Amino acid sequence: MRTALIVSILLALLGMSGCETDSARVADHELAVAFADVLDLYNARLDLTAQALALARGHLPSDAPVLATLASSRAAVAELHASPALLDSPASFERFDVAQRELTDSISQLLIACEAVPRLSANPKFRALQARLASSAGRIAVARERYDEAARRYNASRQRFALHLADVMHAQRDRPVFTVPDTTPVHRQPRTDFGALRGSLRV
Repeated sequence: MRTALIVSILLALLGMSGCETDSARVADHELAVAFADVLDLYNARLDLTAQALALARGHLPSDAPVLATLASSRAAVAELHASPALLDSPASFERFDVAQRELTDSISQLLIACEAVPRLSANPKFRALQARLASSAGRIAVARERYDEAARRYNASRQRFALHLADVMHAQRDRPVFTVPDTTPVHRQPRTDFGALRGSLRV
Protein backbone atom coordinates (compact mmCIF):
# COMPACT_ATOMS: atom_id res chain seq x y z
CA MET A 1 0.00 0.00 0.00
CA ARG A 2 2.75 2.39 0.99
CA THR A 3 4.75 1.54 -2.15
CA ALA A 4 1.74 2.20 -4.35
CA LEU A 5 1.24 5.60 -2.69
CA ILE A 6 4.89 6.57 -3.25
CA VAL A 7 4.68 5.48 -6.90
CA SER A 8 1.50 7.53 -7.35
CA ILE A 9 3.13 10.61 -5.87
CA LEU A 10 6.20 10.21 -8.08
CA LEU A 11 4.05 9.81 -11.18
CA ALA A 12 2.06 12.93 -10.24
CA LEU A 13 5.29 14.91 -9.76
CA LEU A 14 6.60 13.72 -13.11
CA GLY A 15 3.33 14.76 -14.76
CA MET A 16 3.53 18.21 -13.15
CA SER A 17 7.15 18.51 -14.21
CA GLY A 18 6.26 17.69 -17.79
CA CYS A 19 3.54 20.38 -17.90
CA GLU A 20 5.81 22.99 -16.34
CA THR A 21 8.65 22.08 -18.69
CA ASP A 22 6.37 22.56 -21.72
CA SER A 23 5.34 25.95 -20.36
CA ALA A 24 8.99 26.90 -19.89
CA ARG A 25 9.83 25.82 -23.43
CA VAL A 26 7.10 28.06 -24.81
CA ALA A 27 8.33 30.97 -22.67
CA ASP A 28 11.91 30.34 -23.78
CA HIS A 29 10.87 30.31 -27.45
CA GLU A 30 8.95 33.58 -27.05
CA LEU A 31 11.98 35.10 -25.34
CA ALA A 32 14.32 34.02 -28.14
CA VAL A 33 12.01 35.46 -30.82
CA ALA A 34 11.63 38.75 -28.93
CA PHE A 35 15.39 39.17 -28.49
CA ALA A 36 16.02 38.28 -32.14
CA ASP A 37 13.70 41.14 -33.09
CA VAL A 38 15.68 43.52 -30.87
CA LEU A 39 18.96 42.44 -32.48
CA ASP A 40 17.56 42.74 -36.01
CA LEU A 41 16.32 46.28 -35.38
CA TYR A 42 19.60 47.36 -33.79
CA ASN A 43 21.56 45.87 -36.69
CA ALA A 44 19.36 47.71 -39.18
CA ARG A 45 19.96 50.93 -37.27
CA LEU A 46 23.70 50.33 -37.44
CA ASP A 47 23.41 50.38 -41.25
CA LEU A 48 21.39 53.59 -41.12
CA THR A 49 24.05 55.12 -38.88
CA ALA A 50 26.72 54.38 -41.50
CA GLN A 51 24.58 56.20 -44.08
CA ALA A 52 24.10 59.16 -41.72
CA LEU A 53 27.85 59.43 -41.19
CA ALA A 54 28.59 59.30 -44.92
CA LEU A 55 26.02 62.01 -45.64
CA ALA A 56 27.10 64.26 -42.76
CA ARG A 57 30.80 64.06 -43.65
CA GLY A 58 30.05 65.75 -46.95
CA HIS A 59 28.64 68.83 -45.21
CA LEU A 60 30.12 69.09 -41.69
CA PRO A 61 33.74 70.02 -40.90
CA SER A 62 35.96 66.95 -40.85
CA ASP A 63 36.96 67.72 -37.25
CA ALA A 64 33.37 68.14 -36.01
CA PRO A 65 33.11 66.39 -32.60
CA VAL A 66 29.75 64.85 -33.44
CA LEU A 67 31.30 62.91 -36.32
CA ALA A 68 34.00 61.42 -34.09
CA THR A 69 31.51 60.67 -31.32
CA LEU A 70 29.10 58.85 -33.60
CA ALA A 71 31.89 56.92 -35.32
CA SER A 72 33.22 55.85 -31.91
CA SER A 73 29.78 54.84 -30.61
CA ARG A 74 29.05 52.91 -33.78
CA ALA A 75 32.39 51.07 -33.56
CA ALA A 76 31.74 50.18 -29.91
CA VAL A 77 28.42 48.59 -30.84
CA ALA A 78 29.88 46.74 -33.84
CA GLU A 79 32.73 45.32 -31.75
CA LEU A 80 30.26 43.62 -29.40
CA HIS A 81 29.16 41.17 -32.14
CA ALA A 82 25.79 40.93 -30.43
CA SER A 83 24.12 37.51 -30.47
CA PRO A 84 21.58 35.52 -28.42
CA ALA A 85 24.53 34.44 -26.24
CA LEU A 86 24.17 37.81 -24.50
CA LEU A 87 21.21 36.36 -22.61
CA ASP A 88 23.55 33.97 -20.81
CA SER A 89 25.77 36.77 -19.48
CA PRO A 90 24.14 39.63 -17.53
CA ALA A 91 27.40 41.61 -17.67
CA SER A 92 27.64 41.32 -21.46
CA PHE A 93 23.94 42.15 -21.80
CA GLU A 94 24.49 45.31 -19.74
CA ARG A 95 27.47 46.36 -21.90
CA PHE A 96 25.31 45.82 -24.99
CA ASP A 97 22.51 47.94 -23.54
CA VAL A 98 24.83 50.78 -22.52
CA ALA A 99 26.57 50.81 -25.91
CA GLN A 100 23.24 50.95 -27.76
CA ARG A 101 21.94 53.81 -25.60
CA GLU A 102 25.17 55.74 -26.16
CA LEU A 103 24.74 55.23 -29.90
CA THR A 104 21.19 56.58 -29.65
CA ASP A 105 22.50 59.73 -27.97
CA SER A 106 25.22 60.13 -30.60
CA ILE A 107 22.70 59.82 -33.43
CA SER A 108 20.54 62.53 -31.89
CA GLN A 109 23.52 64.87 -31.50
CA LEU A 110 24.57 64.33 -35.11
CA LEU A 111 21.09 65.08 -36.42
CA ILE A 112 20.94 68.26 -34.35
CA ALA A 113 24.26 69.35 -35.87
CA CYS A 114 23.00 68.51 -39.37
CA GLU A 115 19.85 70.59 -38.84
CA ALA A 116 22.09 73.63 -38.30
CA VAL A 117 23.42 73.31 -41.87
CA PRO A 118 20.65 74.66 -44.15
CA ARG A 119 21.98 72.95 -47.26
CA LEU A 120 22.03 69.60 -45.50
CA SER A 121 18.78 69.99 -43.57
CA ALA A 122 16.99 70.72 -46.85
CA ASN A 123 18.54 67.70 -48.57
CA PRO A 124 15.81 65.13 -49.43
CA LYS A 125 18.21 62.28 -48.66
CA PHE A 126 18.85 63.70 -45.21
CA ARG A 127 15.13 64.16 -44.55
CA ALA A 128 14.41 60.58 -45.62
CA LEU A 129 17.24 59.25 -43.47
CA GLN A 130 16.09 61.32 -40.51
CA ALA A 131 12.59 59.87 -40.84
CA ARG A 132 13.93 56.32 -41.05
CA LEU A 133 16.06 56.81 -37.93
CA ALA A 134 13.11 58.25 -36.02
CA SER A 135 10.94 55.31 -37.10
CA SER A 136 13.72 52.92 -36.12
CA ALA A 137 13.92 54.47 -32.64
CA GLY A 138 10.21 53.89 -32.12
CA ARG A 139 10.34 50.27 -33.28
CA ILE A 140 13.35 49.58 -31.07
CA ALA A 141 11.56 50.96 -28.00
CA VAL A 142 8.57 48.69 -28.67
CA ALA A 143 10.78 45.64 -29.32
CA ARG A 144 12.67 46.21 -26.07
CA GLU A 145 9.40 46.34 -24.14
CA ARG A 146 8.23 43.11 -25.76
CA TYR A 147 11.52 41.44 -24.90
CA ASP A 148 11.28 42.60 -21.27
CA GLU A 149 7.77 41.18 -21.01
CA ALA A 150 8.93 37.85 -22.49
CA ALA A 151 11.91 37.75 -20.12
CA ARG A 152 9.69 38.37 -17.10
CA ARG A 153 7.32 35.59 -18.18
CA TYR A 154 10.23 33.22 -18.66
CA ASN A 155 11.77 34.11 -15.30
CA ALA A 156 8.39 33.68 -13.58
CA SER A 157 7.97 30.24 -15.16
CA ARG A 158 11.24 29.15 -13.57
CA GLN A 159 10.04 30.01 -10.10
CA ARG A 160 7.53 27.17 -10.06
CA PHE A 161 8.30 24.17 -7.90
CA ALA A 162 9.03 21.53 -10.52
CA LEU A 163 11.23 23.81 -12.60
CA HIS A 164 13.02 25.03 -9.50
CA LEU A 165 14.12 21.45 -8.84
CA ALA A 166 15.34 21.16 -12.43
CA ASP A 167 17.23 24.47 -12.14
CA VAL A 168 19.13 23.14 -9.14
CA MET A 169 20.44 20.38 -11.40
CA HIS A 170 21.07 22.49 -14.52
CA ALA A 171 21.97 25.83 -12.88
CA GLN A 172 20.08 28.00 -15.39
CA ARG A 173 19.81 31.71 -14.71
CA ASP A 174 17.06 34.25 -15.02
CA ARG A 175 17.19 36.19 -18.27
CA PRO A 176 18.28 39.84 -17.97
CA VAL A 177 15.96 42.74 -18.78
CA PHE A 178 16.57 46.26 -20.03
CA THR A 179 16.61 48.39 -16.88
CA VAL A 180 16.86 51.82 -18.57
CA PRO A 181 14.70 52.88 -21.55
CA ASP A 182 16.46 53.55 -24.83
CA THR A 183 13.95 56.18 -25.88
CA THR A 184 16.10 59.25 -26.53
CA PRO A 185 14.17 60.93 -29.34
CA VAL A 186 15.83 61.36 -32.71
CA HIS A 187 14.69 64.93 -33.05
CA ARG A 188 15.14 68.11 -34.99
CA GLN A 189 17.07 71.03 -33.61
CA PRO A 190 14.74 73.16 -31.47
CA ARG A 191 13.86 76.49 -33.01
CA THR A 192 14.19 79.67 -30.94
CA ASP A 193 11.35 82.17 -31.15
CA PHE A 194 13.38 85.39 -31.18
CA GLY A 195 10.24 87.53 -31.36
CA ALA A 196 9.01 86.12 -28.07
CA LEU A 197 12.50 86.43 -26.64
CA ARG A 198 12.72 90.13 -27.51
CA GLY A 199 9.32 90.69 -25.92
CA SER A 200 10.43 89.03 -22.72
CA LEU A 201 13.48 91.31 -22.53
CA ARG A 202 11.50 94.54 -22.68
CA VAL A 203 11.52 96.62 -19.48
